[in-house]
Amino acid sequence: MGGNLFTVLLATIRSRFAAITSRLRMWTSWSFIRSRVITKIRSFFTRLFDIKPKNERDYFSIFGWMVSKRLAYLVVILIGVVSLWYITIVRGVFNSVANGTRTYKYSSVSLRFAKNTVRITGKSGYLAYEGQVSGGYANGDGTLYNPQGAVVYRGHFEKSNYEQTGTTYYPNGGMWYAGTFHENLYDGTGKLYREDGSLIYDGEFSRGLKNGQGRLCDAAGNEVYTGQFAADEIVFAAFLGKTTQEAGQAYSGRREVWQGLDDFCVRMTDIGAIYAGRRDPDTLDESIVIEDVYVLSDTFPLGEKRVDKLSDIQAAWGDPLYEGNSAVELPEAVSINILNQTGQALSGKVDMDTESLFSDVTQINGFDKTYPVYLTTWENGGLLYSFISGSRNGQFSFYRITQTEGAPS
Repeated sequence: MGGNLFTVLLATIRSRFAAITSRLRMWTSWSFIRSRVITKIRSFFTRLFDIKPKNERDYFSIFGWMVSKRLAYLVVILIGVVSLWYITIVRGVFNSVANGTRTYKYSSVSLRFAKNTVRITGKSGYLAYEGQVSGGYANGDGTLYNPQGAVVYRGHFEKSNYEQTGTTYYPNGGMWYAGTFHENLYDGTGKLYREDGSLIYDGEFSRGLKNGQGRLCDAAGNEVYTGQFAADEIVFAAFLGKTTQEAGQAYSGRREVWQGLDDFCVRMTDIGAIYAGRRDPDTLDESIVIEDVYVLSDTFPLGEKRVDKLSDIQAAWGDPLYEGNSAVELPEAVSINILNQTGQALSGKVDMDTESLFSDVTQINGFDKTYPVYLTTWENGGLLYSFISGSRNGQFSFYRITQTEGAPS
């Protein structure tokens, strides 16, 4: 009998606790909590947007007008939400004032309305620009930085482009270019520097390229050439017709001289070219006049680009004036041997019988005139351009510029 009573009592207690446990499990379940929260939110907004008054107590009396209290509350809430949006998005939580200068994110809408001097941060938060702005652009004087904090450009801007006078810098802080700009490109006059601070070029530019009068300097910053440039290249044709004395005024760099029995050529080491000349019998001092310039480069400036195939030149200038094998001449032989000092060129070196007169002057008593070269010549702009190859293979190793009187027969 006692055992049955205990069993009944235990079953009753279990049933009571089972109900409590079931309720606790229901109250702590995520689905129940989510359902209750959604119901509360729905009920709140239902009451919020239910602006229809139910009785007199649901009205405000304003200057004799009866205004729904719920409508008034809704308007106040909407004004608050819009104001918060304006403060956080338009005015920007990201906007701050440092040293009296307002700072904007690069994507901030309010940047479009900013004027005078500001700071602008990049996507990752670094200071990208500090200077004058208007109309949403960098307009006026300012400084552009890279993500590492180094100055990229300091100078004048127009619609976020480099314009007028400014300076660009290497990542190490050294000056790269100082001068005038147009649409982010060097344009006008300026100076180019190497990363170690030595001057490369001082002169005129157009569309980012050396163009016009300028002077070129070697790695030590010493002037080596003063004269004309076009599309970033020295105008080598400007040497033609000059005397060696006049050429010496334009080129002041290192020289190497080769003289034969009848021929004479000078290597302009710092600008990668050789000029060849003859004595002018019509002058009393028999000045040597430059007839040919050999450019020791296997690329050719065609407009604003460089090409390395004869087919590219033919596409621009049409069929060549002359094409075929030719006996090597002394300036060509010297050019071939110079190119072979740094690698295989054409068919290798040309055999020469030479003697050194001075450290920079070599007498050539004879050379292998059977050495084969292949010439492809075009006439353009009153000049002859002859491209020297080892064979008819579409490539060239260097080229010669000659006045039209020197056309090959």
